[in-house]
Amino acid sequence: MIKCVGAGLVSLDILMRGYSDKQVSYKLGGTCGNVMAILSYMGWQTYPIARLDSTDYGKLLLDDMKNCNVHDDFVSTVDGTTPVIVQRNIVDKYGNPCHKFELLNNHSGRFFLTYKSITKKQATEIIDKLDFVPEVFFIDRVSPAILQLAEYFKGQGTLVFFEPSMKPSSKGFAECLQISDVVKFADQRIQDVGFTVAYNNKLFIQTLGADGLQFSLNGSSWEKIDPVANDNVVDTSGAGDWTTASFLNYLRQNDMLDIKRLDTSVVREGLIFAQKIASESCSYEGARGMMEIPLDRILVKP
Repeated sequence: MIKCVGAGLVSLDILMRGYSDKQVSYKLGGTCGNVMAILSYMGWQTYPIARLDSTDYGKLLLDDMKNCNVHDDFVSTVDGTTPVIVQRNIVDKYGNPCHKFELLNNHSGRFFLTYKSITKKQATEIIDKLDFVPEVFFIDRVSPAILQLAEYFKGQGTLVFFEPSMKPSSKGFAECLQISDVVKFADQRIQDVGFTVAYNNKLFIQTLGADGLQFSLNGSSWEKIDPVANDNVVDTSGAGDWTTASFLNYLRQNDMLDIKRLDTSVVREGLIFAQKIASESCSYEGARGMMEIPLDRILVKP
């Protein structure tokens, strides 16, 4: 079975509605957590790497990992922290559904997650423990230990997919970019794509929110893909994670999880397909609400 290892933000996502304090659901979340869960839903074996704790929130997160058939082999609960994110679904003054993210018991006014990356010692232990080579290594955070893992997997022929949560000027960005095969980022975080011109051996994907996305393969000119309309939007959270997972799954279905084998037509078709899935996901509440329906109802060819 196809396998993906992921390193980055694995959080407990708590869903609330309106301005009530009632907590509706507790889900494995964060960019890495969502991608691992969605890929598992699509038939992959997924292995997030995380440094959590043994609090009740940590236990709730692990419970949902089991519910999603996500492996916890590389999840530590000894000396880490469990990031907790509240998603509050509300309606704006024009009657449109929207959401905002909060932290529990946050009195500082700053949105600061208590995320801890694994250590280099833990990375070495994971490499020693591995008895398989994953087809994909997914990253959304950068640290010395995650770079160590990325270099190892790259050497094993694994496709390295980097979804940065930082600016290009941030520490470790350039090193991770050098190792990666696919780099996907939002224009809200990285607007200027000028840094990509130095590379002719990668796939860059820039999402443009309501304007769709654009991509550049192996130094080619950027190609725009229009968004897919949805007249029944309930919740847009997680749409980017559905795009990532659906695109990877499309490449898997077409035996194209190798940057050297990719061509523009495959990337274009795969991203159009991923956009359709991501758009449909917005009709369900919660970042992974669409996982409640049978897989064959959404995975249709474009």
